[in-house]
Amino acid sequence: MLQAIKDSSPAVLIVRMLIAAVVVFATYNPTGTSIFHWVVNNENPTDAWVILGAIVTVLINVALFIAAWKALGKLGTLIVIIFFAALIYLSLQEGWVSSTSRESLEWLGLILLSAFLGIGLSGAILWRRATGQVITDEADDLNR
Repeated sequence: MLQAIKDSSPAVLIVRMLIAAVVVFATYNPTGTSIFHWVVNNENPTDAWVILGAIVTVLINVALFIAAWKALGKLGTLIVIIFFAALIYLSLQEGWVSSTSRESLEWLGLILLSAFLGIGLSGAILWRRATGQVITDEADDLNR
């Protein structure tokens, strides 16, 4: 299983994108069924389970952001942001997303955020595939 996650097959890229999407949409979504809504609307917001859930959610999100930032770097992050800004502009101009609907703008933002995190989680794999680099320092090679 661990080797499958380290692999660079398209399935791994899809799994990483799905992991990012699950984290983003579990953290917050406009339907009201998210950890954010659970914490905010809880009868007892000082309950240990609520606090633990909020802390774990924040830690997972921070870990994903750090991984994406390290994988993409400043330039890669800037390129992704510019590309997503163009997608947002196109979506609004073509009427795919209504600029007056807060919910549709939230969905668009969440989808792009999960795509950014998924790209960040897969950044090293995508870069190696694009440049043709090969990893030569695998631990399995040292034991042979």
